[in-house]
Amino acid sequence: MTSGTRADVEHLCGPRHGVRAAGTNTGALVLHGFTSTTDSVQPVADALEEAGIPTEVPLLPGHGTTWEDLSATRAEEILQAVTAAYDRLQTRCTEVVPVGLSMGGALALWVAAQKDSPGVVAINPGLRLTPGTGLLARLLAPVKPTLGAIAGDIARPGVREIAYPVTPVRAVTELSRIFAESRRSLPKLADRKTPVLLLRSAIDQVVGQASVRLLKAAVPQTREVILRRSRHVAPLDFDAELLNRRSVQFVTEVSGSA
Repeated sequence: MTSGTRADVEHLCGPRHGVRAAGTNTGALVLHGFTSTTDSVQPVADALEEAGIPTEVPLLPGHGTTWEDLSATRAEEILQAVTAAYDRLQTRCTEVVPVGLSMGGALALWVAAQKDSPGVVAINPGLRLTPGTGLLARLLAPVKPTLGAIAGDIARPGVREIAYPVTPVRAVTELSRIFAESRRSLPKLADRKTPVLLLRSAIDQVVGQASVRLLKAAVPQTREVILRRSRHVAPLDFDAELLNRRSVQFVTEVSGSA
């Protein structure tokens, strides 16, 4: 995705607002990843909606237009947008369970801690960059504004993720700040014993095992489901049905509606 207005992208793939089902008290805030769009998480949002769980699927600031927009976006703008989307959904529901992929997983953990959510679904969440990446990005940004794309890590043939064809280097420093905010929120989730469902792909070429180990160590009540046939963008991959089913089961369970 190299051009187009935000309105164009929102028409194609987000943001989406679910219709509240009768008697539903819990909604799901579904968050996409870095350089991607709502298209990458729409299948899980659709499954939640079909189960009667209202959703909010925001297109995050800097995404869905041009990589230059993301390069100019600060971490605070993304965090504020997530909080605003959570608050919008909470006007329709008494409780909200954040669900997120990759950077969206980090954001889901962060907002769940801020808002005391009844649970969190984290799909291949990023929590830590490879050591030295943040510093390298700061040094590179003035002379090399982009690197290769990180999108499209999908095992299923013929499936395409709608995302930027490059990674803006300056934005990587902001991603590092988002990850840091998420890491700082983990003790709150542990102290409150907030249920966390970790949906992890067996092969992930985007998020390293350090993030998974960190989450499980910091939040001992984390329940892990391994997606053995999928890669990073699991909602679009071979295990999508399993991912959707377990997400619906989890949100239903933590809402007290099981």
